[in-house]
Amino acid sequence: MVDQSDSRDQVLKEKFKILINEDNQIKKWYEGLLIKSLILLPIVIFIIGLFIVNRPERLIDVLLVSLYPLALISIGLIILFVMRIYLR
Repeated sequence: MVDQSDSRDQVLKEKFKILINEDNQIKKWYEGLLIKSLILLPIVIFIIGLFIVNRPERLIDVLLVSLYPLALISIGLIILFVMRIYLR
């Protein structure tokens, strides 16, 4: 009975050592800001350019012009997924 508890304690101590020595893969909130800013920057530039510099007069113009940021977002997401796949 005593040998079993000692062996269990030993196994648990080894597992704790392994867990403590391993690098944690948990990212802080600020570690991914560069990639997030690369995705959001075209949207911000577009909104500033659309509504401050060149205001559209019809709703159809707004809808057609909104395809541009959607294309930028999709390109940014594709680049993000490619980076995550190949940079592991």
